[in-house]
Amino acid sequence: MTTRSDPSSTEPKPWTVKTSRDVIRDRWIGLRADDCVTADGVEVAPYYVLEYPDWVHVVALDDEDHIILVEQYRHGYGGMSLELPAGAIDGDDSSPVAAAARELEEETGYVAERWRSFGKHSPNPATHTNFCHTVLAQGVRLCGKTLNDPAEQIKVVRIPVQEAIRLAADGTITNAMQIASLAIALGAIGKWSL
Repeated sequence: MTTRSDPSSTEPKPWTVKTSRDVIRDRWIGLRADDCVTADGVEVAPYYVLEYPDWVHVVALDDEDHIILVEQYRHGYGGMSLELPAGAIDGDDSSPVAAAARELEEETGYVAERWRSFGKHSPNPATHTNFCHTVLAQGVRLCGKTLNDPAEQIKVVRIPVQEAIRLAADGTITNAMQIASLAIALGAIGKWSL
């Protein structure tokens, strides 16, 4: 890809961090306050940075061209949310695909025959340090095992792929990062069309 720069614009440069301090640090999140100086000498303090583990989104398809979704309460959103199976990549996970397989089975009771990873993307490069990994699971089938987590009440939803795309387009599926994962994975196999 060729890009053209405006000759009158300057090249952006990284900021310098003068000091950094933890505001919150627990098992779920780290919130850091950095006192920064731009390349032009402008002080930006404090600049808040969110530290999460990497996440994985699972686009899980069965042999009948249905996608496996989950519906659960999301407190920040304040309501029920229809989503891809997803979660944090744990230190015990050997790869994003291993994390995807674990999350899919824990949340839905499904396992997959074939896996494909599409790399990592930043949820928000302005404030987040982590990455989100998109993984496609194909040939999924119900094995019946799920994790009984009292903090997660999950309803498993199986719908046709084209219905899921419609729900993403009309705002019923609200998680923008997951809509991007849907588009990446389904586009790669020729199934993303509005």
